[in-house]
Amino acid sequence: MGSIGFWELVFLVLIALLVFGPDKLPGMANSVGKAIGALRREASGTLDELKRAAELEDFRGVAGEIRDVRSELRRGLGGLGAAAPVTAAAGGEPAAVPAGPAPFDPDAT
Repeated sequence: MGSIGFWELVFLVLIALLVFGPDKLPGMANSVGKAIGALRREASGTLDELKRAAELEDFRGVAGEIRDVRSELRRGLGGLGAAAPVTAAAGGEPAAVPAGPAPFDPDAT
């Protein structure tokens, strides 16, 4: 099915003119135009709301993943927090903390 062409539109206007008369036709066209405008605004608002909900759902998914990683790290560290005491090395000295970022291995990812 194609779109309505010029002659089909002329035919529909003539039929509407015969059925409703020249007095009521402009008012009906105005009402139809307002209804189409309201429908478009409502559809646009609904689409915007769905986009915001999808973005919020993505954020909630990322937040949940962060919580999962955090709990796995806590379990892996045996419940040690950030303020955990530094363990002593074999000679009684505190263990050295490496300076700088952790090494990066591109083959590991």
